[in-house]
Amino acid sequence: MTETQAERLKKLREKKSEEYARAILSVPEKVSLYSAIPYPGVVMIMGDIRTGKTGLAHEIAELMHSRRELPAILHMPHIDEKLRRSIQHILPKWMKVTTKRNEWKDRAIVIYDEAARSAHARRSQSGDAVELDDLLAIAGQREQLIIFISHYSRKLDLNVCTSVHRIIWKRPTYAHQLWERDEMADFTAKAYDFFKTIKGDVAQKRACLILNMQDFGFLQCNNNLPKWWTDRLSRIFKEIQIHNTSWG
Repeated sequence: MTETQAERLKKLREKKSEEYARAILSVPEKVSLYSAIPYPGVVMIMGDIRTGKTGLAHEIAELMHSRRELPAILHMPHIDEKLRRSIQHILPKWMKVTTKRNEWKDRAIVIYDEAARSAHARRSQSGDAVELDDLLAIAGQREQLIIFISHYSRKLDLNVCTSVHRIIWKRPTYAHQLWERDEMADFTAKAYDFFKTIKGDVAQKRACLILNMQDFGFLQCNNNLPKWWTDRLSRIFKEIQIHNTSWG
């Protein structure tokens, strides 16, 4: 007796459910940070405030610059020219601060910091979102590594979330898994449980949990901070809010 299409479909779904469960329950493979980052590609970094998301993005940029000689662009929405120059002054010469997407170079790293400010979920139909979709679609052709940073995915436009090749968590809170998009909740719950097993605040801040969306498996590594990192850089968005209260 041959299987019906419905029976084959049921078996396929059961197999996929097993693969999903295996990935969620598996112990993450230990890797180096550099080996975990795709180039070209799209990466999303998420986690609680003051857990090192921006420092991680800058270390990725430093690794890519030192090994591939790639320049970097720090995209920071809604800052005035005086503050832009001030930030530029404390960064390496190969990292340019911009508020304009048309200044994103080919063959470069783009750090889209506090991405929720200008890639917000509620702006999905706006001209900005359409422009961002276009840039994500051709990131591979332009040989770019685009790094988005946000607290959790619900703040971001869905097209950003579906374009990523790697998701990297710095330590999330229990609440983050509650406020995630439904598709991301299980992954963030795993991240929360992963960080609970790490003892010590310093060790937790160095740790990263990575989801490889292409092979659908979890990785883990530690990160440091780039040599130009300062306390001012870690608090830069507080300065931006002081200078500009109309985020929109």
